[in-house]
Amino acid sequence: MDQKPSPRLFDLLTMGLGMALCVALGLVAGLAADAWLHTGPGLTFLGLALGVGVGVAFVVSQARKYL
Repeated sequence: MDQKPSPRLFDLLTMGLGMALCVALGLVAGLAADAWLHTGPGLTFLGLALGVGVGVAFVVSQARKYL
């Protein structure tokens, strides 16, 4: 059975920063869309949900190297 490498500190920091960046960009995009279209907080929540989804997909794709 092949031994998978353990993640280094840089790999873990990359995953955490990638997740935070995706959530922040989704939130900012939702806030900007709400301000531009003069709508309620619906697009903010949608942007936040999309950011979380993209962030989770990113972390899962990076973590598969070590599982």
